[in-house]
Amino acid sequence: MAGKVTIKRGDVWAERLKEQLTEYPQGAAEWMEEHTRILNSTVDSLSGLLQVEGELAYLKLYRFSSFKRKLQYYFGRSQSVKNYRRATALREKGLALPDQLAYLTVSQGTLVVSEGFSEGGNLAELWFRRSGEVDFDAVMRATGESLAALHAAGYVYGDCRWVNLFWNGQRVYLTDFNDTRKCRVGGVPQAKDLARFTANAEELGIGSKLYEQFLGTYLDGVPGTRRDIVESMIRPLYRIRGQHMTDGYGQRLI
Repeated sequence: MAGKVTIKRGDVWAERLKEQLTEYPQGAAEWMEEHTRILNSTVDSLSGLLQVEGELAYLKLYRFSSFKRKLQYYFGRSQSVKNYRRATALREKGLALPDQLAYLTVSQGTLVVSEGFSEGGNLAELWFRRSGEVDFDAVMRATGESLAALHAAGYVYGDCRWVNLFWNGQRVYLTDFNDTRKCRVGGVPQAKDLARFTANAEELGIGSKLYEQFLGTYLDGVPGTRRDIVESMIRPLYRIRGQHMTDGYGQRLI
C-alpha cells in the first residue's frame, strides 16, 4: 500500500508527487513503473524520468530494503538524506549539480527528485553512441571545469567514473554523491578522483588529444602544475589499472 506520503523538502514538484502518490494505492515503486521512464532498478533503489507540463524531473526511490535501512532513515543517517543535503550544499556554492526539487517519504522508502535533462547523457553512453552531434572537445573541457570547481571548493567526488558525469549540451553535471565529502585541496582523495577518471578514459580508448583537453582545463581551475597533478595521481592510477585492465588494453594517457 502507498501509505502516508510526507513532504520533507520542496514545493511545486513535491506537491505534484504527493497528490499523485496518495491517490495510487499500490505503492510508490509501482507508480513509478507506470508513470516514469525507468532508468535503473535494483533491490535498494529505483530511478526514472518524469515529464509534467514540459518539465522533466529525475526521480530516485531509495527503498527500505532492510530494517537497517529504515533505522538509518529514522536516525537521519540514510544515504538519501546525505545525498540530498550534499547536493543542495554544493549547488548553493555554484557547482554544476542538478537542482534538487523535492524530498519525500513513502511507505517503501524515500523519494528524491532532482532536475532532469531532456538532452545529452552520461559521458560513457555518449562515447559509445558518439556522433557528429556531440563535440567531445567541448565535453572534455566542461568536465575539467566541473571537476576543478569541485576540488577547488575543497571537496572530493569519490566516484569519478564517466557514468556519473552528465553532459546536457552545455555543462557537465555531477550526479552521484554517495562518496562526496570535504577534502583538502590537492589531497590524496582528489588525486584518486583524477585517477578514476583517467583509468575510465583509458578503458574507453578516448586518446590523448581529448584527454589533454580535460586535463588542461582542469589545471586552469586548481593550484599546482601538470607535473604535480600527474605525480599525485600516478600511484592510485597504477592500482586501478592493475585491478581493471590488462596489458595492451587502452592507450596509456599519462
